[in-house]
Amino acid sequence: MELPKIKNEDLPEELRKILGNNDAEFEPIVDPSDILDIPYDYGSYEEGRQKTAEMFVNARKKLQEIRQRETELPE
Repeated sequence: MELPKIKNEDLPEELRKILGNNDAEFEPIVDPSDILDIPYDYGSYEEGRQKTAEMFVNARKKLQEIRQRETELPE
């Protein structure tokens, strides 16, 4: 994981005294793999995405049918 650096000229005077001519560099306090352990199953993701898309299409069709019936009703 790449952490930011702050150029020496952008540092306040107090930090320049401490660091000298060096830029301020940050180091991670934890290993990213210790905090990001997300199980990922691409197959089930794609299956869920497909089902959601089908549900959306069906809902749109039903909405279209309802709107069409409303316009056909005599007032």
